[in-house]
Amino acid sequence: MAIVDLADDAIISVSSDQRIILYNQGAQRIFGYHAEEVIGQSLDMLLPTRFAHAHRHEVEAFAEGSSTARRMGERREIFGRRKNGTEFPAEASISKANVQGEWIFTVMLRDVTERKAAEAKIQASLREKEVLLKEIHHRVKNNLQVVSSLLGLQSRVIADPATRRMFQESQNRIHSMALLHERLYQSENLSEIDYSQYVRELTAHLFRTYGVSTSRVELNILFDETPMNLDAAVPCGLVLNELLSNCLKHAFPDGRQGEIRIELRKNGGRIDRLVVADNGVGLPEDISLWNSKSLGLRLVKILANNMGAAVEVSTRPGTEVKLVFAAARGADNA
Repeated sequence: MAIVDLADDAIISVSSDQRIILYNQGAQRIFGYHAEEVIGQSLDMLLPTRFAHAHRHEVEAFAEGSSTARRMGERREIFGRRKNGTEFPAEASISKANVQGEWIFTVMLRDVTERKAAEAKIQASLREKEVLLKEIHHRVKNNLQVVSSLLGLQSRVIADPATRRMFQESQNRIHSMALLHERLYQSENLSEIDYSQYVRELTAHLFRTYGVSTSRVELNILFDETPMNLDAAVPCGLVLNELLSNCLKHAFPDGRQGEIRIELRKNGGRIDRLVVADNGVGLPEDISLWNSKSLGLRLVKILANNMGAAVEVSTRPGTEVKLVFAAARGADNA
């Protein structure tokens, strides 16, 4: 008994009719009863009334089973009741032994009130931080939209068409970033977004902006399942914005029909290849990604370098721009 009393947890043994026959000092500290108050009494006195029947049934079922020990409350939280009537959450395990033809059940019980309170405090803090992060993403999106609107207002008083196009392109870049923050604001997981859904919204916006109908230029999006964090999503979004804008502006002149294909492939949870391709007129012979004066094409090259991706361009018929990321290049060289 002295060894049992050294335990901080409650150790309580009951007979087959669930009357208490052993009650250590840990149990005294947790429940508030002295041993002489509980020995010989029903175990129900240590349980909230609403749980007593279910607990008795659980012990009876355990007695009939083949297992000699198991955790209690596997499907629900369990509670104890102190001498002063207060309840507390607990963790408990039960074992059984046959002594002279009678089953003796021993429960080891731990009061987890402090741990539950700490967990509740952590959960409340996490919820508060999630609300704050959502609000930050929402405000960033709103501020980016304000900047975009200011550019739109300014472009209306510009007579030069080329300059107006530059403002529109800047608006589209800002929109691609604002849309990411909107997706994160709406996401249950604030660390990443469903990138395929983002791309569908981005492409729909660009088709509207450039007045291109999907009945004239068909869009095929071929994506692996692609949750993506913000660090990867922003540069990929900007690259897609530039490449798709170029397709819509230049690949299908004079109302011709065609197809644009966007692929994002992953390997081992990491981005493997990003492809934007069209079957349009192709790049002019005197223009390449490396010598172009276009800010958009230079931006693609800069962003690809920052992401550790090599850019491969093929043209005629149409144009295909492929970003091959470092992991994929390593696999190809293996």
